[in-house]
Amino acid sequence: MKNITALLIVLSGFAFSVQAQEPLSSYGTWKDSASHYIIQLKGGALLVRLHSRAEAISKLRGVGSEQQATLIENIQREENKQIVEAFRSNFSFCKVYFFFADSTDVLLSGKHSGFLLNDSLQVDHGLSMKDNFFMIAEKGNPHLRVKNDPTQPNQQQAERSYLNETIVLLDDHLKPLKAPFPFYAQEPFPTSLGTSNWKEKVRILNARLHSFYKKSL
Repeated sequence: MKNITALLIVLSGFAFSVQAQEPLSSYGTWKDSASHYIIQLKGGALLVRLHSRAEAISKLRGVGSEQQATLIENIQREENKQIVEAFRSNFSFCKVYFFFADSTDVLLSGKHSGFLLNDSLQVDHGLSMKDNFFMIAEKGNPHLRVKNDPTQPNQQQAERSYLNETIVLLDDHLKPLKAPFPFYAQEPFPTSLGTSNWKEKVRILNARLHSFYKKSL
């Protein structure tokens, strides 16, 4: 009987230790979790999800609209290049990788290589994310929602407005974050609603992450 009692105590202790290793969001306040996440992100990586609009472009070409397909392709490529350059020149908080939204399912399946992009927006099979902790960043809207767009697989559903031009941070399961974690950034005074200053957005995001990290130590 004593042996059985001892075994139950050991098993109970083991169960408690396993439970204690789960994310703080399940047991502490969100403020505790936010501080935990920012510290983890500092030693981890940010994966920037870029849109390719590949499905929409393919459909246009399928119906003979080559000129329109090429126009959309060029506009999207230029925007993606601007986002990559913005992170390369204005982001220092943690390591950064880039991938296309089309590869979201690959990332969520647990793979960390074979879909990451180099700065020329080409898949580089030599790139591999070694970090256990990561978050996802993308162009999106942290507050407003719209109907699903079938031409944008795995899209961040957001209303088309100036706020849609923010950089939004999501967890590794694409779930939105919330304050006090600095989960989005946008430039305060855009020169034009028709353009987007990605370098300024990334600079602000970088500053907010550094600031919150210092407060969380």
